[in-house]
Amino acid sequence: MHCFPTGPMKRMDSLQRVTEKLLLTTGGSRALLQLARADGTFLIEAEAVQHGAEQLRHNPAASTALDAATLAALARDREILLAPDGAAPGTAMQMLAPLTTGDRLAGTISLHSVVARPWTDKDKSAVRAAQAAFGEALAGREEAAGRQDLRSAATQTILDCLRIALDVQRCTFRQPVQEAFAFPVTFESRAEGVRSLLGDFTIVQTGQLVIVKLLAERAQVVQEDCPVASADPLFHKMLAHYGGMRAQVVTPYIVGDQLKGVLSVHELRAPRAWTSTEKRLAAEAAALIGTMFETSAAK
Repeated sequence: MHCFPTGPMKRMDSLQRVTEKLLLTTGGSRALLQLARADGTFLIEAEAVQHGAEQLRHNPAASTALDAATLAALARDREILLAPDGAAPGTAMQMLAPLTTGDRLAGTISLHSVVARPWTDKDKSAVRAAQAAFGEALAGREEAAGRQDLRSAATQTILDCLRIALDVQRCTFRQPVQEAFAFPVTFESRAEGVRSLLGDFTIVQTGQLVIVKLLAERAQVVQEDCPVASADPLFHKMLAHYGGMRAQVVTPYIVGDQLKGVLSVHELRAPRAWTSTEKRLAAEAAALIGTMFETSAAK
């Protein structure tokens, strides 16, 4: 079977990680990085959400455009701006900051809250730290791009092939890349119309039934009928947020005594009896992806 990526690559690069750290540090509901294009528009390059906020980068109808006066103020003053009325969809508060290159406004950082709240000095410091980190990441991006893109492309292709071969709606790979959140999704393959979990921090993994079982047994966790697997409210909140998940296979990648990655296969339509071949394919995919990252880290 020939397999090719089914959509734009969702790469967990340094820009995405900085965006996620900003979200987790401030407790905001959405963090956005938008970079200027040649036509004067600003494209969402990285996004992270929690508190049930939707990802605007996956919603073509959602407007992320800033008015000309706001863009002019960011370019001119190069200061953080507060927008208490919340210009973005579903938000009550917004904080904006510029990314500049010389005299040019190269991008914008947006921090949103779904509830009215004061932005503290700590929040503003986190935004300033993100400005500096974004600047460093953009400056060094081209140097590391070739190596990252090759590894990311391989990971994306493996997940796409696995999703197609198993005829499921979502496959994800998680890694321990954020100190403030256990194992966020770093890569995913999903069918059209399925919620993206990349950059979504609404569901906390710590204490989740599957993660506890996975860590305790250090083995693949197989659920053929998720809703009956547990009565835990947090577990059912996770199932609902993930699109009414009905069955899943979760495979750990463990090196020594450390959990280095988690590959999940999600069936959203109905309960499913997973075959030994399907479980083996998931395990092989987890091993392939995990080995790529471990080999790269060792160099």
